[in-house]
Amino acid sequence: MSNEYLGSRWYKFDFHTHTPASSDYKKPEETETDWLKALMVEKIDCVAIADHVSGGWIDRLKATYAELDQTAEWYRPICLFPACEITISTGQKRVHMLAVFDPACDSAKISAVLGQCGITTGHGNAEATFTTASIDGVIDIVQSADGVAIPAHIDRAKGLLHGVTKTNQEIEHWVSKIEAAEFIDLNFLGTVNPELARACSHLAKLQGSDAHECSRLGKRYSWIKMSQPSIGGLRLALHDHDFCVENCIDDPSSTPDLFLKSLNISQMQHCGRFPGQLATFDLHPLFNAVIGGRGSGKSTFIESVRLALGRENEVSDLPQIHEEICSFKNGVTKADTEICVELQRREESYQSIWKYNTAPYINKLQEGGWAADNGKPKERFHVSLYSQKQINALASNTNSLLEIIDRSNEVNFSAWKYQFNGELNNFLELCREVRQLQGHLDSRGTLESQKDDLNSDIESFERGGHKDIFNAYQTYTLEKQKVEKSAGVSGLVDSIDDMLSEEFTELTLTEEGEDKPDYVTELERIQATFKGDLVAVQTQLANLKELVTKAEQDREKSISESSWFSKGVETTQQYEQVVQEYADKGEELNPEQYEAWLTQRNEINTQLEELETVQVNLTSKKTLRDCSLKKLFILRRRLQRKRQKFIQNVIGGNRYVKMKLLPFANKANIEEQFRRHIGVESSFSTSIYQDDQANSLLFKLISSDLTLKGTASETHELKNAISDLVLGEEVAQYRIDNRLKSSLVQKLSQQPEVFDRLMTWWPDDQLVVEYAKDIEKAKFENIEKGSAGQKAAAILAFLLSHGNNPIIVDQPEDDLDNALIYQLIVSQIHENKKRRQIIMVTHNPNIVVNGDAEFVNVLHFHAGQVQVLKAGGLCEQEIRDHVCNIMEGGATAFDKRYNRLRVQ
Repeated sequence: MSNEYLGSRWYKFDFHTHTPASSDYKKPEETETDWLKALMVEKIDCVAIADHVSGGWIDRLKATYAELDQTAEWYRPICLFPACEITISTGQKRVHMLAVFDPACDSAKISAVLGQCGITTGHGNAEATFTTASIDGVIDIVQSADGVAIPAHIDRAKGLLHGVTKTNQEIEHWVSKIEAAEFIDLNFLGTVNPELARACSHLAKLQGSDAHECSRLGKRYSWIKMSQPSIGGLRLALHDHDFCVENCIDDPSSTPDLFLKSLNISQMQHCGRFPGQLATFDLHPLFNAVIGGRGSGKSTFIESVRLALGRENEVSDLPQIHEEICSFKNGVTKADTEICVELQRREESYQSIWKYNTAPYINKLQEGGWAADNGKPKERFHVSLYSQKQINALASNTNSLLEIIDRSNEVNFSAWKYQFNGELNNFLELCREVRQLQGHLDSRGTLESQKDDLNSDIESFERGGHKDIFNAYQTYTLEKQKVEKSAGVSGLVDSIDDMLSEEFTELTLTEEGEDKPDYVTELERIQATFKGDLVAVQTQLANLKELVTKAEQDREKSISESSWFSKGVETTQQYEQVVQEYADKGEELNPEQYEAWLTQRNEINTQLEELETVQVNLTSKKTLRDCSLKKLFILRRRLQRKRQKFIQNVIGGNRYVKMKLLPFANKANIEEQFRRHIGVESSFSTSIYQDDQANSLLFKLISSDLTLKGTASETHELKNAISDLVLGEEVAQYRIDNRLKSSLVQKLSQQPEVFDRLMTWWPDDQLVVEYAKDIEKAKFENIEKGSAGQKAAAILAFLLSHGNNPIIVDQPEDDLDNALIYQLIVSQIHENKKRRQIIMVTHNPNIVVNGDAEFVNVLHFHAGQVQVLKAGGLCEQEIRDHVCNIMEGGATAFDKRYNRLRVQ
């Protein structure tokens, strides 16, 4: 029975066992070692040795247990609770009552209690020995002896309620005096009269094996949560059985994947300055409470954790809170201050360490020592840390909660953002390419006009009577250009030449003159073969080059012998003859000018042909651009659906808070975002947005209640209007200042990408949060109408409702009344702490006690230092005393509200 972690843990408890000291034990030859070993094999942590009216074997078992070989394979610690099963004769029937005492007691305690019940002889006799004391009397005797009275097999033969289906005053009186009973059928109370069930509803349901031989030991049991096995711890667990008693088969203990193990501080202004002694705050994997009076160091605990985990800048957007954090760091830390948070992630231990003027860093426990590890604490250890002021800030700006939602694994905003940015970059690149292609096409008009002028000059020239010759010569010239262009093989030849010039590396593994090992000779032989193969390939390439050259020569020869070539020669001769005729007649003829016109027109035609390709490419790029923009919209919708799914799964059934996501509906920052996208930070209100200007650009988006489809349509229309404005066009549906038009046109020429990014903008989503104005009636109202406490309650309900990572909350109760604390925080703690570590810094007893803290750190300020006055589980009396003394209201008020703390 190990207690791996400090504070409370679950113990597997068999509440009803017998030994050979009972007369009806089936195998009296079994030994003490057999008995103990049988329980250890069943992994029982605690056992009540409850023989019939006897404590005869208690001391024997304790003595044997002390001498067991702890190295035995089957050995494990076990706690022995002295007990006995008392038979009470009521005249009408006999009733069995278990009496359980602290493990420190011995057989003498049992004998004394039995003596008070009038049983001095016949110990161990299951049938003949009984007490005639009343059930009331036996319960009083057991309780006055600091024991716990538990009716045995209450729903079976010789059970207190066996054969009872209706209640009466006597039964109600009996059950009101006890905290628990052993049940054979855990659903028994569901089969009886409702009044009887109500009278017994406070009872903890326990199970025991009632074993009368070793083979049955530990076969039936309950799980009990205590700090250490003791009668006080057991009594508190039974009193608080809703949280501290389980009857499941599997171990209810759970350890989250990540939790803080401790906080260590050295050389802080008011903490960790005792020579050779760190200030250490140990922590439990589940629910921790940090308590103390004012000035006891609770803030020191919180802010030290924040610094060590590298979280000081996460509230930089909340100036007042950030200023307080900076004030703490600058005011109490010194040049030699060191803060270390030790964490456990699954099976591995880490340290996150902060030192003055040094970024927090990580150590990992490896082979018994700490070694530097990679990464930043904030990124590697996801710990949620909230102060009351942070919670208030979240309540004032509910859209800040979207950042928390986005960090969840279900939404995984960082992965979504990576994908969105990738597509955004693709869209912007396509926009740049479209602009470039469009710029090329803008020259088409100039080229067309130049071509028209050339055609006019050429036609005038050709009207001289030699048009056919000129046309034939022009056709031949164009054809000749294309024929020559189609014969280009220089690139192929150059590629072959590059490969022919390649030299192959020799393999040298040993120095010259050294003896060569066999494997070196073998490798050199392989390399020589490889080189020979490559040289052979080069030979083939040389042959191929000759074939290419020959093909080119054959083509040239064939063309020179073709009818086309002959006709071209004839056409050229005719053209040159006409030119000569004009020269002989002394008439003005400028064939060079004509040829220049023809050449220029051919060049223009070539450019126009290339622009046709550009046009096709432009159309394709525009299609891709539009498709990319649609993908960006789809990605935004995908993010919205992920957010909505998260809200539904996590908050859907929450009794205290409701949330819904309105896509593209966050009107608070529409104007700011729009102005940033068009590069106009201020002015032009009548054109951009004014609540009395229905024809301003943003009026419909901000002042109208639009559906999702309507918002998307209006945003699209707005973007189109801006696109028209930057091109200098009018937009009739809006009233636009001419100066704004000029500004946009100028910005387009200087920063065209600004408007590309505008195309990818849609308004942010709006998170609507509602709180339970009446929890019982499930009546909800917008959080904006709630009080500070109601707002804080709703935000806390959300923060505590999801996630498996550790969460630290500093004094969440400041704005909450006790009803909200119990309804909200306590219930959320119990729903969450089995899957995550919770650390509450608080001065409210409701949170500590009814939240059933597994571990409590009691802080105080003494000798100029923040110190841990006491740390432990709630079942420890000293811890309960500190809770009573420190928590607000004092012991008297505390007893009235939380009598569970005073249970002895």
